[in-house]
Amino acid sequence: MNRMQLSFSNRIVVAVALFLVAPACGAAEPSIRELNRFAAAEAHQAVAVDATSYYAISSRSIGRYEKQTNKPIGNWTAPADSKIQHLNSGLVYDGRLYCAHSNWPASPLKNTLEIFDAATLKPLESKAFPESEGAINWIDRQHDAWWIVFAFYGEEADRTQLVRYDDNWKPTGHWSFPEPVVQRFLPNSNSGGSFGPNGNLYVTGHDRGELYVLEVPEADGELIHVNTLAAPIAGQGIAWDRSDVGSLYGIVRRNKDVVAMQMSNTEEFTKLKRPVEWVRNKNNPVIPPRGEGFDATRCMNPWVVRSGDNYRVFYAGRDKAGTHTLGMATSAIGDLADWERTGPLFGSGAPGSFDAKWCVLPHAVKFGDAQWHLYYTGNAGRGVGLSSFPGLGVATSSDGINWTRSDRPPVLAPSGEYGTPDAIGIAGGSLIAVDQPDGSKQWWFYYTGCPTTGKAHALNQQKTICLAVSDDGIHWEKRGAVMLRNPERDYENIAVAGPVVLRDDDGLYRMWYSAIGTRWGFYSIAYAESDDGIYWRRGVESDDNLQLTPNGSGWEKQMVEYPTVIREGDHLRMFYCGNGYGTTGIGTAVSK
Repeated sequence: MNRMQLSFSNRIVVAVALFLVAPACGAAEPSIRELNRFAAAEAHQAVAVDATSYYAISSRSIGRYEKQTNKPIGNWTAPADSKIQHLNSGLVYDGRLYCAHSNWPASPLKNTLEIFDAATLKPLESKAFPESEGAINWIDRQHDAWWIVFAFYGEEADRTQLVRYDDNWKPTGHWSFPEPVVQRFLPNSNSGGSFGPNGNLYVTGHDRGELYVLEVPEADGELIHVNTLAAPIAGQGIAWDRSDVGSLYGIVRRNKDVVAMQMSNTEEFTKLKRPVEWVRNKNNPVIPPRGEGFDATRCMNPWVVRSGDNYRVFYAGRDKAGTHTLGMATSAIGDLADWERTGPLFGSGAPGSFDAKWCVLPHAVKFGDAQWHLYYTGNAGRGVGLSSFPGLGVATSSDGINWTRSDRPPVLAPSGEYGTPDAIGIAGGSLIAVDQPDGSKQWWFYYTGCPTTGKAHALNQQKTICLAVSDDGIHWEKRGAVMLRNPERDYENIAVAGPVVLRDDDGLYRMWYSAIGTRWGFYSIAYAESDDGIYWRRGVESDDNLQLTPNGSGWEKQMVEYPTVIREGDHLRMFYCGNGYGTTGIGTAVSK
């Protein structure tokens, strides 16, 4: 069976987070880093989170706090005669705050879900559960299902189980916890749990500063222990922030602190081995819009390949009607002032297709001796913001000049699941062939995932860099996010996108990507390195990985973005676009 055809329960298994792949000895390892911590009087049992707020939860009270300022903006406390005795955790879903609740340690044990309006904290509903063995300790929502843990303590901790429910609250699956994890729970039990952005389940115990990373098999049985990560919390309820992919919230109950964290790796902020300085061409832009034809008003998204003594730059052009199609410009390597342009290479798709309106972001790659693939990003002409880009298509060619667009569905499409790195939109990046231990080659596609949309700039423009792998370039298996926005560097604290990856002869992976941050409000071009193509370094200090920035008073004063890089003798050559996503055209630079 093709792994892309697996049921969605299977996808919990196959979407193994690359942050969690077991590294080779001495290599980078996945980690969780602290971003901030805030005092919250209610931070005794758990924390929940949504796009604007976090919710500190104690046994009988809830405090709502504004994310950006930590200002208290709401509070609820159980009345003296309330049945609510022991709120255990929380989940914000569809405007409601769901709190797992039990009357533990009273007997007989009674379990309920207490449901509140997330904005006002007004109680809305209480749902009783017939299960009277094991206390409900947490609830989560994933893969169109509810997930609840019934916890047992002490000598009975191995009876703790995860139960999946459908929307009618009918149980559809049961899983126990692996013994090594149960041993870390003792003398208590599993206190918190939340599905992470790449599909794995993260759980906590009662006291330890650890996250236990688990896979959920398709069939009932035992959860699979993938990893244990140190975390700057002390057990209790946790919540992945699905509006900010890769961000996690937890608490330290003894201090009444809420802790904001992010996925990382142990080498992310270590020294770069081969940072690059660039010299811009004094004649930029070298490929400006022409005022007529398919590229009358915009030239953007360059992708360069070498053909003999020539460069072929594939790019997206916009005509006077606003339609974007793909074209190609050819020039002698020694004379980048004279370009012969061809386009459109092919038209948009049929009405209703993923590429019915636009084709942008071309990436041409040669497969063997006889065939080229040109991957591109489709715009469907429907949806809001980044959700209007619902997939990557492919065209083929025998000569790299004449292209036939495929009528097949997109080869990569958004997941459609809130909280995943490519939930609502998807866009191109770059491919490389990676040698496998058996001597074969596997294609790695670094692409842009769009997880959110919304009025807020941070939601509308949030992007992640993801990886998918393939043996044939058509059928792809997603591996999740490999790079996230960096909230502490103001040139990439909103988004990272458009990755282009090269691999040096000694195996070092080098990535150039477009970064959006509050420093300029638009794109700059940044850089990262990796020893395995999975865990990436960004340098020790802010600006260490900043490569090209908005510059001067002309064609690139607003932004620089969407680089493509090729080796040119002892140097590197970059093509990139400028203001207005290429309304001023495409320029070039050479490494020093």
